[in-house]
Amino acid sequence: MTISEVARLRHPDTIRRQSERMLALATQGRLEMWDINLGRLPDLGRMVGELTRVRYPDLAVPMHGRRLHFRVGDVDLWENRPRPADRDEAARSDVGLIVVSVLLDAGSGPRWRYTDTEIQGELSRSEGLAVASFRAWERGVFSSRGLPRVDSEALSGVGAASLAQAFQVREDNPLVGTEDRAALLRSLGRVSSRWPSQRVGGLFDLLSGHASSTGRLSAVTLLRTLLEQLSPLWPDSTMRDGQHLGDVWPYPPLGLMPFHKLTQWLAYSLIEPLHAAGITVTEVDRLTPLAEYRNGGLLIDGGVLTPVTPGWRTTSHPLSSSLVVEWRALTVALVVRLAELVREDLGARLSMAQILEGGTWAAGRRLAAAARPDARPPVNVASNGTIF
Repeated sequence: MTISEVARLRHPDTIRRQSERMLALATQGRLEMWDINLGRLPDLGRMVGELTRVRYPDLAVPMHGRRLHFRVGDVDLWENRPRPADRDEAARSDVGLIVVSVLLDAGSGPRWRYTDTEIQGELSRSEGLAVASFRAWERGVFSSRGLPRVDSEALSGVGAASLAQAFQVREDNPLVGTEDRAALLRSLGRVSSRWPSQRVGGLFDLLSGHASSTGRLSAVTLLRTLLEQLSPLWPDSTMRDGQHLGDVWPYPPLGLMPFHKLTQWLAYSLIEPLHAAGITVTEVDRLTPLAEYRNGGLLIDGGVLTPVTPGWRTTSHPLSSSLVVEWRALTVALVVRLAELVREDLGARLSMAQILEGGTWAAGRRLAAAARPDARPPVNVASNGTIF
């Protein structure tokens, strides 16, 4: 495999194309793990459209991004975050926070909760992980200087015990993959030591270096740069030409299936901080729907996808399993179709980032709460807390 082939697997068009090929197999009845009912998509599109109107009556839907999880009820941690006065330095601060928070955002498990003194009630899943990571950043857990910043030296020494303390992990409050998350942060420390100023915020300088003279940066270039810089973080992933591919999985009928869920989530999440620093991210719709359990669960709970493997509910499925790879690929292809139905229903040309936020993610959460009040995921994926 050549370098150009590695680049192809890092391109969002390849994610879309491979996912469309998987959908074609499904519609031909050639998948062993899933039944598909496309007749349920219109009803699901109407539901997502109605929910979007309820949440955003003026259809001024923000882009799907991590910063929205820092707002819980009337408390908006993002708006009140400490920031340097210098614009570029403020961007480095924001990028450092977003990168660490996104990388710590893989599934928490159904039992974990986080309690914050400023926010009433227990927080779980994405909001809980967001607030916990924000508070850790605010207290200087990721800084060697005790400041709310993220530097390579501090990350390189992060241990499971310190991360567990920051995230309130106890025997009766377990967080999936605490040790693996700490190892991921240590890897980020090693990787970012090669970035400007030896801090995670130095990623801003690398990205701004790819922007045009008018301050425009393609989302395709944004994703490619993130994947190139962060690929060493996933040393157990498939390798080609000495490079780790990350969230890419062998699927014999179709070859390699790329998803890059966590890195695309990071790309979406960096758009706003980059914009605040004077960089406009273009071609955002070249990025794909996120192949994760909220969007994928929406399709299962909405009756579009049905697993047919005996015992699928009680079995723990590896990320590399055919059931999970097929599910994630179908999620990408079907949410693309669902987005068109939502746009038609709303009479608005919302971007994919707005559809996700408006949107499919919230609808997936609503259906999941009705289908599984115990907060179990739609499919029991064996995750180490660093990808899915």
